[in-house]
Amino acid sequence: MKNKILLLVLITSFLGYAQNLVPVAVSQNMSKGMQPGIEIYIPNISDDHLEDAIKDITKPYKGKCKKVKRTDETFIDDALISEISANTIDIHQFMRKEGDGYKYTAFFNLGGIFLDSAYSTEKFTYAMSIVKRIALRASELKMNEILKDENKILENLEDDKKDLLKENEREAKDIQKAKDLVAKKESAIQENLKMLETKTSEIETQRQKVIELQNQKAQFIQ
Repeated sequence: MKNKILLLVLITSFLGYAQNLVPVAVSQNMSKGMQPGIEIYIPNISDDHLEDAIKDITKPYKGKCKKVKRTDETFIDDALISEISANTIDIHQFMRKEGDGYKYTAFFNLGGIFLDSAYSTEKFTYAMSIVKRIALRASELKMNEILKDENKILENLEDDKKDLLKENEREAKDIQKAKDLVAKKESAIQENLKMLETKTSEIETQRQKVIELQNQKAQFIQ
């Protein structure tokens, strides 16, 4: 019951987080100076969850992830996102630990100019959807991890239940064997009681016979 309650709380929490995963437009300093970008905070995830989510969501864009030297900045080089540009673009990224989660910031470099809503509301909205999908995927990966752990607990509990049922079956068999043995012993006792009655009668008959013989012997002595 406790595990079910915990899992329900976790699922409810993550559903709430998913609803609150809202990317926002920002202007931040990066390797190319102060540039417009998109930022989102993703709670309760690890850097592995975020890195895997970025790979999963950006894989169709065919870009190659590289690191900017002497910084904690990375960029996806030559990504092809037709909804944003007919040419390849670079997606610069920051992953920063904050609280129990990570803040993810992405800058869409169109080649000399960085995408913002002023450049194109439609394209910037699509870029925001990419960031949102990355955040959702990272949260999904975290949930998958939790579900895997909870399923393992469930499997262990089910195994424990099977073991208990098997043990009960063994004990029930032992009890039945004991009952059968008791019934057999009780039957043997009843048979012995009958034999005792017969034997007691035989003993009494024999005793009377011995007494009679002793009496007859006594007559000869006189």
